[in-house]
Amino acid sequence: MKTKITSNILEDISKRLLGGNNQGNGERVLVVFTGSDIYLDNKIEEIRGLKNKGMKISLGFSFMAEQILDTEKIINTLTPAKIYREQDILKLKEIPRNYSALISPNITINTISKISLGMIDSFIPNLIWTFMYQGKNVYMDFEGIRNYLGEKTNNKEILNQINIHIETVKKMGAIEIEDNKYTDNIVIGVKDENIKLNPRLQENTDKKVITEKDILNISSNSNLILPKGTIITHLARDKALAKNIKIEIK
Repeated sequence: MKTKITSNILEDISKRLLGGNNQGNGERVLVVFTGSDIYLDNKIEEIRGLKNKGMKISLGFSFMAEQILDTEKIINTLTPAKIYREQDILKLKEIPRNYSALISPNITINTISKISLGMIDSFIPNLIWTFMYQGKNVYMDFEGIRNYLGEKTNNKEILNQINIHIETVKKMGAIEIEDNKYTDNIVIGVKDENIKLNPRLQENTDKKVITEKDILNISSNSNLILPKGTIITHLARDKALAKNIKIEIK
């Protein structure tokens, strides 16, 4: 199916976003929790909002998540279709087949550093790695990482390390959930064009430059048709190649 970045399509997507219909169609999504409770109640409410839009939610818990979080409360609030735990690492090939996307609302510095460095030695890092490896959309909320124990850091080197890990996983395909707005940032199950475009792209539909961030927000294995005169950055081309997105200029 071909994906055309045009004013009409962007307008159509914008209408779906504003109308709240972009999370429908009964898409199955896996939400994975790690061992951080920073701002967790707000994030759970955001996920419940996605569920109310029609997403079918399943949950995955890391070993530390089960030690730190009130998992029973999370389960009762979100009423998931299925629940996965650390021992389900043995089902690593099976689990991703059942879901179109993964959401990580409270990823920790421990988890993101493992993914960034390829040290995937436990359930959730393995699961996230597998989804990204297969080109599936992985949405991450980095708020907890930037506010370790609920506080920002003034240590420039620590902040630098945090940013390096965040940028690395984004280059690997992770899509950032910005400003804690899950329903604005997560678009799953759009039938017409099978794409996930950052809603901010609509603010400048006449732009002639396609950046890496634009490519990150387009589904893998798509055909991207652009008007003549469009400039595509080198990073955007590299990311398109990594996601098997074919770019055509017409």
